[in-house]
Amino acid sequence: MARLTPEQLEQKIHAVLRQQPPRSAPASLEARVLGEIARRQALPWWHQSYAYWPHAIKLVFLVVATGVAGALLLGSMHLLGVISGDLVEQLVTPVFGAAHTLRSACSALIGLVSPSWPELSSTYLYAGLAVVGGAYAVMLGLGATAYRVLWQHR
Repeated sequence: MARLTPEQLEQKIHAVLRQQPPRSAPASLEARVLGEIARRQALPWWHQSYAYWPHAIKLVFLVVATGVAGALLLGSMHLLGVISGDLVEQLVTPVFGAAHTLRSACSALIGLVSPSWPELSSTYLYAGLAVVGGAYAVMLGLGATAYRVLWQHR
């Protein structure tokens, strides 16, 4: 037999492969796939992804999560002295009737902890924000560099 060039060998291999019958899937594949679909549909909504939750539950979750995030933000701003306690009380009282009890408990805890805390001035806050911003910028730079070096096609 004559020696074939790489192109001729490639054409012959492709011709042989095209003549092969297509492989069929295992007989049990369809049953397994349908069983998995049925199993996932039978899961209760709280075990499924957020996209499958009922709309009313999504709305309640968003309201509660927003409330918790706002309360944490207001509490931390009050503890850091950025806003006064009166402003926090004016914002929280219409929504929560128990804000006074919460404020009393927080002030008692602050009274216990405040002697050991140093005074926080705006300089410390701005320095902390600068450190966090710088760390964020460094992480973005490292991520972009890692992408260019490791994953980008050359």
